Amino acid sequence: PPPWRGGGGSRALRVRSGRAFASASAVAKEPRFITTPIYYVNGQPHIGHVYTSLACDVVARFSRLDGHKVLFLTGTDEHGQKVEQSACKAGESPQDFADRVSDTFRALLPLYDFSADQFIRTTEARHKEAAAALWSALVESGDLYLGAYEGWYSVRDECFYTEEELVDGNAPTGAEVEWVAESSYFFRLSRYRQRLEEHILANPDFIGPASRRNEVLAFMRDGLRDLSVSRTTF
Repeated sequence: PPPWRGGGGSRALRVRSGRAFASASAVAKEPRFITTPIYYVNGQPHIGHVYTSLACDVVARFSRLDGHKVLFLTGTDEHGQKVEQSACKAGESPQDFADRVSDTFRALLPLYDFSADQFIRTTEARHKEAAAALWSALVESGDLYLGAYEGWYSVRDECFYTEEELVDGNAPTGAEVEWVAESSYFFRLSRYRQRLEEHILANPDFIGPASRRNEVLAFMRDGLRDLSVSRTTF
């Protein structure tokens, strides 16, 4: 079972008059899963990584104080062409490079007293087993299929872009792109547009703040394209 951290003590809160109130722990509250981005190991950690970890730590600590059970996760993403390229530049094997850089991210936890419950690495057996189980479930449900893709690909962003999305010949993020034509596995995201829209509209707090919620809804109105989730050549 996951190491949920409990919140709220068992003692009742009291006011000066001595009148007892029910403690926060007496009221059942939904558990919360809080995760940082799973950081890429193609480079050393910097202030941006500390900032996002700190933001999640604040939410996790407050949630525990508020009586929620919390699973707070952080970790490193060690798969990708840019990780391989960084390892080659460093003169190391991809695994040795990932081991070394991942340790620098793990070292942030005690250094800044972050209260993460788990640190996940995508090269760990438990992650591979979970990813394989998810893949099998999506194949079984008919949500994955092998198709073909042509487009401008950014190794840094790990994303395909259309001609219209390019800015001065580069990705919108400023990353370099190259033309790639290959077979790819796709997730049938288009199948879920209506259900997603209905859920978002029925649950106003599902996406926050409201400006981002409206942005997502506007993006979905023109339909959702199936998502390329796994390349076959790398």
